[in-house]
Amino acid sequence: MVGKVLLLAAAGAGYVLGARAGRERYEQISSSVSRLWGNPKVQSRVVDLEDKAGDLARQAGAAAQEKVGAAAGSVASTVKDKVSGSGSNGASAGDAPLGDQHHTRMPTD
Repeated sequence: MVGKVLLLAAAGAGYVLGARAGRERYEQISSSVSRLWGNPKVQSRVVDLEDKAGDLARQAGAAAQEKVGAAAGSVASTVKDKVSGSGSNGASAGDAPLGDQHHTRMPTD
């Protein structure tokens, strides 16, 4: 439904902007759109759609917050395991001295 309304609005805007009938035709179209937009049935539908969009946004926000929280917990657990030396491969972060770690050198001028 929203897609149809958007398509209709875009088509109307394109017609108004592209119409060569002049100012009089523009005024006719503009007043028709104003009457349509002011129609109580249209305004009732707009309010319903705004409420639905708000509900969907809240649901999406809650789902995203839950996923981010879970991912953060997983990352924190992984980092804690690596730091404490109980990584999954049996090697701990303290096995190699700092000097033996691989470093990428940047070219100098």
